[in-house]
Amino acid sequence: MKLRFLGAAQTVTGSKTLCTHRNRRFLVDCGLFQGAKPKRLLNWQPFQEAEKIDFVVLTHAHIDHSGYLPKLVKEGFKGPIYCSPGTRDLCEVLLLDSAKLQEEDASFANRTGHSHHRPALPLYTTRDAENALRLIQTVKQNDWVDLKDGLSLKLTRSGHIIGSSFVQLGLQGDYRSQLVTFSGDLGNGRSEIIKPPVSIPETDFLVLEGTYGDRLQPRGNVRDALRPLIHQIFERKGVMVIPAFSVGRTQEILYHLRVLEESRQIPTIPVYLDSPMANHATQIFLDHPEEHLLRFNNGELHSPICPSCYSAVKSADESMVLCMKDGPMIVISAAGMLTGGRILHHLKHRLPDRNNMVVFVGYQAEETKGALLQQGIPTIRIHHEEVAVDAEIKTIEALSAHADYQDILDWLKGLKQPPTKIFLNHGEPAALETLAQKIKATYNFNVMIPKPNEEIDLARIKSELNGRTA
Repeated sequence: MKLRFLGAAQTVTGSKTLCTHRNRRFLVDCGLFQGAKPKRLLNWQPFQEAEKIDFVVLTHAHIDHSGYLPKLVKEGFKGPIYCSPGTRDLCEVLLLDSAKLQEEDASFANRTGHSHHRPALPLYTTRDAENALRLIQTVKQNDWVDLKDGLSLKLTRSGHIIGSSFVQLGLQGDYRSQLVTFSGDLGNGRSEIIKPPVSIPETDFLVLEGTYGDRLQPRGNVRDALRPLIHQIFERKGVMVIPAFSVGRTQEILYHLRVLEESRQIPTIPVYLDSPMANHATQIFLDHPEEHLLRFNNGELHSPICPSCYSAVKSADESMVLCMKDGPMIVISAAGMLTGGRILHHLKHRLPDRNNMVVFVGYQAEETKGALLQQGIPTIRIHHEEVAVDAEIKTIEALSAHADYQDILDWLKGLKQPPTKIFLNHGEPAALETLAQKIKATYNFNVMIPKPNEEIDLARIKSELNGRTA
């Protein structure tokens, strides 16, 4: 097998690994590049010979792992897309929403003349997303599936979001079988609503994420960090804006708010979820109790996820009215890295007021608007306008759904023998370098950081290492 890292190599977005095994070509993950414009422009490059890709396997549904699928289909891909049932349900929401945003962005550019293209076109359309969804075939977790030609597939729980899975590929060779494992995004095991990742006892090769490879996340109680911020907002009648990933993070936040309210640690305060996608994702979460830590009673959550003064904002008109509404209140909206969506309208209205607060609860990639706000810039450009930043900016890192370096080291303990090679991806260069050093120092495992678009021949690596041993 050969691996070519088309995305997520020394960056945290655009996860996409091209694998070739014998005469078959397939992708593990098929994500969109998000963040700064130079990265987003990579999405527009043609995918060479998309029609010759035999199949795709998804680790999970987040757009940086699945969002390129409609474009791949648009360019000629017709093969099956393998994923867990939870990932399939979330992809239906996420891909259709992504297509809608692509169409809306193109329409906005044509109305305002902000594009150099005449006319501006979407990266892909709703029809492309629907065509991609028709190709999905679900795979039950923990079952091996024969993909023919000496190739088999198994998905096991990675504990990141509903449906998230480690992808294990079994390769039947002339002398022995080998295992290649892709971690996707590794959960940290500290969620209060979703089960932790399972251990992987063996693998010959491991493609491992390193988003937080140079950081330790706080181990403190999330509610202890959230509680004083809510009191501040309540007292000054301000608005707390929480940019949150629609899948996973939003449900965690709602649960923490519910527990704080039920235990009377915070006053009852209106909570608005202004994201149609997040509203759908919350229902999908409830539809997959097999991955929950929460108790159930006759099919219902024993502890409801949503606080009592909760409202789901549905239409765009309702969203714009909410932007004008006075506090105190909490607004949760997407996208988590401020790459688009309704959250930008809320920030545009709330950032100039010092009584308001923006609370980040997830990773902000370099050069994104979220990262710039965390760095303390005085103004930020939203919808082609400079907006003053007078609102308070806070970050709660303990809510991350990613493993930090200690979580990764602890998870690697489950391996019964050293893998032939670990390839680190899905991380900024500094994070990956730090993680590589820590893995080598702790386990003396062989670690490599692939470059963007680099191709790696697993057989050659095996042969070279065997030669050195001899």
